[in-house]
Amino acid sequence: MNRRSLGWMGIAAIALLVSLLLGAGPGFRSPTVSSGGAALAQTPADELTVETTSNFSGIYEDPQGTFQIGILDGTTTTTAGGSPLFTLPDGSLAYSIVQLPLDSETPLPDVTLVALANQALNNGEGFQTQTFTSVPQGLQIDWTGRLSQGNRSPQPVSGSILANQRGATVYLLVVAALEEASAQVPQTVVTLAESLEFL
Repeated sequence: MNRRSLGWMGIAAIALLVSLLLGAGPGFRSPTVSSGGAALAQTPADELTVETTSNFSGIYEDPQGTFQIGILDGTTTTTAGGSPLFTLPDGSLAYSIVQLPLDSETPLPDVTLVALANQALNNGEGFQTQTFTSVPQGLQIDWTGRLSQGNRSPQPVSGSILANQRGATVYLLVVAALEEASAQVPQTVVTLAESLEFL
């Protein structure tokens, strides 16, 4: 597979996830958690304490003035479904911030935030939540999926979501990576979490 094809696959993967999230639309309701659903594994609460080693080339500020986040050095900034989309040059890893409006400001428990992320993405490319961990920056949810393109065999995709509720809005920092870049996800989440500020 050539470098150009890899780039388009990475962009397609995160763009698909963003579009599915945005498909929830205004007035997205908190999901009802059912004991009949798939079991969710909660990992012990560990802080995101890995030292940040990546550099930022700038800061992206939401046009509505609700948040800002670092732009990792070398990433291309575009938009997908109205959300910012940041993609590494080879397309193997990308990230975005998605806002999900709620019907109330009542704080959601962790398991409901996981169910919300799962509900928003569960129709897309085999998306499955794996584990979730409460961290000072929010709730970190690991996930796996696959990317299907044309006649090619599905490509494994994985990543993390950092969910943070602010009033009647849940902000999801979505990090997606193709298989060869999956080892970069933990450090990328740490780095981005340190740069994320709500205004």
